[in-house]
Amino acid sequence: MSSHETDISKEYQENPAKVKQERLNIPILKYFWQASPLATDKKSSIPIFLRNIKVFDNFSDYELKKFSDFLHERVFSDDEIIIREGDSGFGFYLIFNGNIEIFTKKNIVVDGNLDTRQQLIARLGKGDYFGELALLEKQNKRNASAVSKGASTLLTIYKPDIEELIERYPVIGAKFLQAISLIVAYRFNAVTLEMKNLKEKLLDLESRIENTEV
Repeated sequence: MSSHETDISKEYQENPAKVKQERLNIPILKYFWQASPLATDKKSSIPIFLRNIKVFDNFSDYELKKFSDFLHERVFSDDEIIIREGDSGFGFYLIFNGNIEIFTKKNIVVDGNLDTRQQLIARLGKGDYFGELALLEKQNKRNASAVSKGASTLLTIYKPDIEELIERYPVIGAKFLQAISLIVAYRFNAVTLEMKNLKEKLLDLESRIENTEV
């Protein structure tokens, strides 16, 4: 079973002109994306939702409203695959409602045989986000899978949307890319801190073992 992102990416690549036209056609857009901020009563609530996310602090209310026009809204069912590890990255996802679990593959030996299993690495909820590297790296490959747990609503912006955003609203586009860069920096700093803590714990454990042996 393909992931949601793979299906959308294929549609963009096969007929980008058609997809762009559908973006301007509200009835078709509602069918294609299931729901759209442009055609639902969430049009006003989405900028409010974005205002509560720290990485959008630098956006004015007007900029948040314009940016929300480029977001696709979609409801995912329980256990539906959103992105799959190893696939080409195509979009950035914000959790409007619901819960998402992030998994990565882990190879383990079971009864002398190599077995690949899914390892849970994060549980995300409303206001969280994932997939930011896909917008910064040209040939990004997803390093984990994302699966909806229960019904969830996601707001997504894809690479072609970023190109259109930058073309039509360059200041908003620049601010969004800056926000994405901040997210990557936050992630990197968190990983660096975790590695530092693990190293300190390892050194402490080695010291205790040496003292015990003496």
